[in-house]
Amino acid sequence: MRKPPIHRSFWNAIKGVMWLIKSERNFQIEVSALLINVFLILYLKLTVNDAALIFAVSFAVLGLEILNTCVEKICDLIQPEFDERIKIIKDIAASAVFLMSIGAVIVGLLVYSKYLF
Repeated sequence: MRKPPIHRSFWNAIKGVMWLIKSERNFQIEVSALLINVFLILYLKLTVNDAALIFAVSFAVLGLEILNTCVEKICDLIQPEFDERIKIIKDIAASAVFLMSIGAVIVGLLVYSKYLF
């Protein structure tokens, strides 16, 4: 199979993100959190290092949400009926997003506290 041109690969990735924004509630919430962070970064005039840290954890949460969605879709394809083993796999994938989200909130509290208090 021949690889698509680079612009086609980028376009496919953009279409994937657009599908996630349209279809996945948690991804929508996490994109909203990213937009709030962009506003706060600009409004509070964060340093470059602090802004980079906020962007890093925000995109880490989004990336893990994408992987979690992939795991869920693959599991649903493999086993459409309820299966306790599939449930455990999905729960474990979701826990990665959950833990990263807790970490992101902690980083946010540590970074923003310097600017708010």
